[in-house]
Amino acid sequence: MSESIFDRISEFFTAKSAVQKVAEDPVLTAELLLLLHVALADGKTDKTEYGAILGIAETDFGIPRDEFAEVAEYLKDFGYETTSKQAVLAFADVPFERKVQLLRHLLTIANADNDLDPKEANLIRTTAELLGVTPEELHKKRG
Repeated sequence: MSESIFDRISEFFTAKSAVQKVAEDPVLTAELLLLLHVALADGKTDKTEYGAILGIAETDFGIPRDEFAEVAEYLKDFGYETTSKQAVLAFADVPFERKVQLLRHLLTIANADNDLDPKEANLIRTTAELLGVTPEELHKKRG
């Protein structure tokens, strides 16, 4: 059954922007902040790392690439004084697999430029410790 024009108009007006979606989900906000923190941990902005963030945001969180700049601006304003450790606290009650997925995302971004900087590695290691995820659990094959 095809959508009517009224269905499409209704969907348009009820659809949330990417920024609204992020603003309403503290765990997603924290995760995106951590992804940006690891990309900036080495003190330089790399296009491949930013591209990895865009890919993760689109594939895993449904945030279109063309809307991510607005999300990043929101995160910059919202997370200006949020440390990585504070962002990790939002993951206290999420399922273990989501914690593992966060760490895998961090590793993907940190390795996107083929140069794992010690500061990036330290941020990932500290995040894993705070989340209670061991290296063995992180590297386990997905079932």
